[in-house]
Amino acid sequence: MPYRPKSKGPSDPFSSTEKLMQTFRLPRELVTFLKAEADRGGRDLTAHVTVWLEGLRTWFGLPAAATALLEADREALGMNRFDYVLHTFFQRSLELREKGPGFDAPSGARKRR
Repeated sequence: MPYRPKSKGPSDPFSSTEKLMQTFRLPRELVTFLKAEADRGGRDLTAHVTVWLEGLRTWFGLPAAATALLEADREALGMNRFDYVLHTFFQRSLELREKGPGFDAPSGARKRR
């Protein structure tokens, strides 16, 4: 194999676009779920997991003003990112219980209960 010099990129190895191979051990049920979700979205498993993890890292592409508010709220609550996402989903579930599914859907998109 020919010699390949190391890239001379930034000092932060995670700011590069270079792809790394990483192995994870996951329960079979989780892999089955992830593959089914990837298929449903028309992606391969790697692309699917990358989209989700990148979304979590970047607050799913929300504008900077929104992410700043979310980060400030998360820090004020003393939660890590994962717990904050769970908290946000729980808060949404409380709204749904009170107002019904799809209450804030665009006009005409809400199904009648």
